[in-house]
Amino acid sequence: MEKLEIILEDFRKDMLNKLVFEELKISSLEAKSSHFFDKNSGDDIEFYQVKSLKEILSPSGTGNVFLNQVEIGCSINNVLIIFSFDKDVGDITFNFSERDLLGGEGTEIKLKAKKIVATLLVLKDKYDIPKIRIGFEPASDDDSCLLVICQESIDLESAVERILR
Repeated sequence: MEKLEIILEDFRKDMLNKLVFEELKISSLEAKSSHFFDKNSGDDIEFYQVKSLKEILSPSGTGNVFLNQVEIGCSINNVLIIFSFDKDVGDITFNFSERDLLGGEGTEIKLKAKKIVATLLVLKDKYDIPKIRIGFEPASDDDSCLLVICQESIDLESAVERILR
């Protein structure tokens, strides 16, 4: 079983709290495990202790949270989200089992993929995300990347077909 990844590249750090807490509505109740490093106290902390992702990842930093589920157009179970930020921008990687997207009947799979891509397109416009990559782990590698959503417009149907090949 392979892992799929969705990478929001060069995401603006000043929009991070809004995306995570307001848009995706990620709560500490969904967290199975997590790890962040608080530079001010010098302590490792858990997601439930994080008041501001922007602050905890400043001036640069990484952290992760493993969630029971997250809603990105449809519910995806057992998702590891990795935050990796420098001064102003960074990557947010959603890592999950291919079974959560590619499991089920053909029409069900296509509908899930369509909902995910449509949601990502909305997020891309709303948060001015320069590039979103979808593919098998590591989706950052061109050989395992199935779809790259950049600034040019994208046809939803052809995007879904590229993921489901």
